Amino acid sequence: MPPGSGVFDPPPAAAAVPWGYLLLTAATVAALAAAVNAARRSTRPPVEELREP
Repeated sequence: MPPGSGVFDPPPAAAAVPWGYLLLTAATVAALAAAVNAARRSTRPPVEELREP
């Protein structure tokens, strides 16, 4: 870009970090991981499934 195009004129004082979005995303991933882990651990072992007539 040519100098003086006005896109970052003047440059920002600090980079903006979307903390709310990052925290919401991290909480969603953690809840999903906990749900998957709970679902996987709540099933009966395959040996019990095989022993049923």
